[in-house]
Amino acid sequence: MHLRKYRNLIVTFPVTLIITLLVTTPLLSQFNTYSPYTRFALGDLAKPGIGQNQAMGGTGLAIHENNRINYLNPASFSALDSTSVYFDFGANTFHNEYKTEQHTNTWWNMNLHHVAFASSMGKYFGVSAGIIPYSSIGYNIKQEYNDYINGEAMDTYYKGDGGIMNFYVGTAVKLFDQISVGVTMNYLMGRLTRERQVDFPTNSAYSSISTQEDFDLRKPIFSFGLQYNKVIKDKFFFTLGGIYDLKTNVNANLQYEAVNEIYPFDTISINDQLIRPAYILGQDTTLRSFTIPQKKGVGIALGIPNKLTVTGDYYMQDWTGSMSGENYTTTNATSMHFGAEYTPDAEALRGFHKLMTYRLGGYYSNYYLQVNDTQLEDYGITFGLGLPIRTMKSSINVAFTLGTRGTTEYNLVEENYGIITFNVTLHDLWFRKRRFD
Repeated sequence: MHLRKYRNLIVTFPVTLIITLLVTTPLLSQFNTYSPYTRFALGDLAKPGIGQNQAMGGTGLAIHENNRINYLNPASFSALDSTSVYFDFGANTFHNEYKTEQHTNTWWNMNLHHVAFASSMGKYFGVSAGIIPYSSIGYNIKQEYNDYINGEAMDTYYKGDGGIMNFYVGTAVKLFDQISVGVTMNYLMGRLTRERQVDFPTNSAYSSISTQEDFDLRKPIFSFGLQYNKVIKDKFFFTLGGIYDLKTNVNANLQYEAVNEIYPFDTISINDQLIRPAYILGQDTTLRSFTIPQKKGVGIALGIPNKLTVTGDYYMQDWTGSMSGENYTTTNATSMHFGAEYTPDAEALRGFHKLMTYRLGGYYSNYYLQVNDTQLEDYGITFGLGLPIRTMKSSINVAFTLGTRGTTEYNLVEENYGIITFNVTLHDLWFRKRRFD
């Protein structure tokens, strides 16, 4: 009987993973952001966690619960109950306001966020797989240069889109009923496209030149996690957690193309050679080397089981020297996250509001980018709700984030943003023993 159970699980898990990857492949095209800071390095690094985590300030390193998929620490996969299986999918919507000393602009969008799967493999083992965002770029900027002496002008357009997804597979094992260890293979894959075009609007005799860079990344990163969970007489618990991501050297494929536009828009002849209105000045494909540095994080959680959780996380990742360019460089990044969740009565027979989970939190980070010799700061508050479906382990979750990044000083842009994240967590039981065959 037990052999049959595990044989079925071993067969079912790869099939489920393949189906999940096939269904969620369109996620690769869902990279919607509009931040000018995504011009630099790997773009906008995704905020940690799914809806439950994000409503609690992005915490999760010490969350050891059996009612959610917590990919922030692979050791948490061992918390899933025996025979349980979870599916989780979500989307988010953004509203952004960008401010300089002279101008203000707003923008909003909605896109898919993640799809994840997790299951127990007996009493002490757990596995999870999914697709989650890693980074994204998206911007459309115009810079105007006016030469009032000669009466000429030049406009430069910067445009970018794309992103990097994280395909992850992880497993965890519980040791001595209180210690859990886990490992995740994160496979980063995606393309970042950056374009630049120079026009001379007051002189049609000048040509226009545009360039395009396609940055293709494919690289695995391994992450290790540890959690120590202690429950005292079902009235109090505390958990310590930590993660460590290995340093990874990356050789990304960089494709470059420069195109010249000739005015007027007719085929012309130069030295008896026909030149079309648009022709390629140069093409090149190279390997760009950089380093994704090691990442370390520690967290603590404490509270009352099935009722109250208070938690906090701290991350460190030194990007110094990894990437640099015009007006920017990567630098040492740190972040603090804190959050809490409260369920009035998880066993209430009446009053839906007693079964709901209420969450709040906040975060502060020194961002990994330094622009105009100024390291960016990113901070905000979060709150949200968990609405149970049939049981406390299936739920609809909504999280709200209000944050600020950057400043109007030092010739920078201040971003004020609001994010609404929706996700659905579905729970079911596999391999339940039947009374009758």
